[in-house]
Amino acid sequence: MEHERDDAFLMGQAAGLIAVMSALVQASPPSTRKRMLEKLRPQFESLITAMHTTGVTESMTEQKGAEWICDLFLGQIAKAEKTSKVHKFSSPAMNALDMEI
Repeated sequence: MEHERDDAFLMGQAAGLIAVMSALVQASPPSTRKRMLEKLRPQFESLITAMHTTGVTESMTEQKGAEWICDLFLGQIAKAEKTSKVHKFSSPAMNALDMEI
């Protein structure tokens, strides 16, 4: 029973961290997101490689979890980049339309 409560507690902590990190990614300026990508990839690759080399059976589950988090945040950054580019390019066009009216 104690183990199940620990797992639930850790899952709650992980969910909270993911929410905070997602908000930080979305609130970050484009230059910061670019630097995040440059730093995140090698960090996650190093972590996943270290997990892979341990050879422990639980390590495979941990490795998949780390890969999932990596994909999630790289996806969040890419999504934020697309959103900022859409806003960046649509704003001048919208301003030009406003001037014509």
